[in-house]
Formats: sequence, C-alpha cells, structure tokens
Amino acid sequence: MNKTKKLIFDAAIKSFSQKGFHKTTVDEIAESAGVAKGTLYYHFKSKEEIFKFIIDEGTRIIEEEILDRTEHLEDPVEKLRTICYVHIELVTKHVEFFKTILSQMWGNEERQNQLRDVLAGYFKLIEKYLTEAADEKYIKDKNMEIIAFNFFGVMISTIIYSLMHREKNVKDLADTFVDFIMGGIGK
Repeated sequence: MNKTKKLIFDAAIKSFSQKGFHKTTVDEIAESAGVAKGTLYYHFKSKEEIFKFIIDEGTRIIEEEILDRTEHLEDPVEKLRTICYVHIELVTKHVEFFKTILSQMWGNEERQNQLRDVLAGYFKLIEKYLTEAADEKYIKDKNMEIIAFNFFGVMISTIIYSLMHREKNVKDLADTFVDFIMGGIGK
C-alpha cells in the first residue's frame, strides 16, 4: 500500500469507528488524512470504495499474519492457538479497524454484503485449520463451516473481554480460549 493510500486507510478507519459510516464524510477523511479531496478521489471513487479497500486490506493483513505464523507449525491445536494469538494481538493494536468491521456486519447495503463476502473467505481459513484438527481427532468432525463461525464468535467475545478488562496478556487469553474450545463445556 502506498503512503497516500495508507494515510487515507488510517484516517477512514478512525472516522468510521468514531462517527459511523453514514455520518463520516469524504471531506473529513481527506482532512484527517492530510490530503486534498482531489487526491483522495484520485485513489478512490467513493466512500464505499474506501470502505471496501479497508475491509480487503485489513483482512489481507490478518490472513497473511496468520499464514506467516502458522506455516512452520505441524500441530493443528497450536495452529488454532496461533490464530487466537494473532487475532487478539491485532485487535488490541487496531481496535478502530475491528470496531468498524463489527459495526457494519448487519444490514443489506452493498458494503455490508461485501464485508460478509470478505469475512466468508476468512472463515474458510479458520475452517481449514479446524478441519486439520478434526482430521487428527482433536475435535469431532461436524459441520466445520458452522464451527468456524462459532470459533470466530467466541474469539471476538474473548477480545471484547480483554478490551473491557484491559487484559494485555495475549498468551493467557488465547490459551484459555483454545482450551475451552478444544475441551468443550462438558468437561
């Protein structure tokens, strides 16, 4: 991502997370980014295109970090644990990005549909790791698509807990989460 797009990316995330998508204007994003409105429009045709870029780029960064940190691991449980570490670390560093994503998950506007499509790709990555764990009998082989969504949902709840309690020990949070997921409620 070039320097100007990075400035717009950061400014848009900040504005969207503070004011919401509808109340944020392109003028505010340009001003916050320190770029002329024409420069912003040179890179993006609309506020919706900026939002799409944020979602695509943010999700790409998360997926790359997960792949980089799991490629050398063999144990599927350690891969799941690493997903949690990465996710919790990134959320605590980039709260505004995740706040923006979560605020736009519901509804039927084009950007919300695009967001869900991008997240579906991310859920497929989680599903892949869960399937590896099921193949090695660490978890029951059920509907991995639903389990991936549940995994994400419980992980988000853990992150909200960490933010509310200002919990900074990512390893302990992720270990608690993975132990719960792998052990289930019944034990």
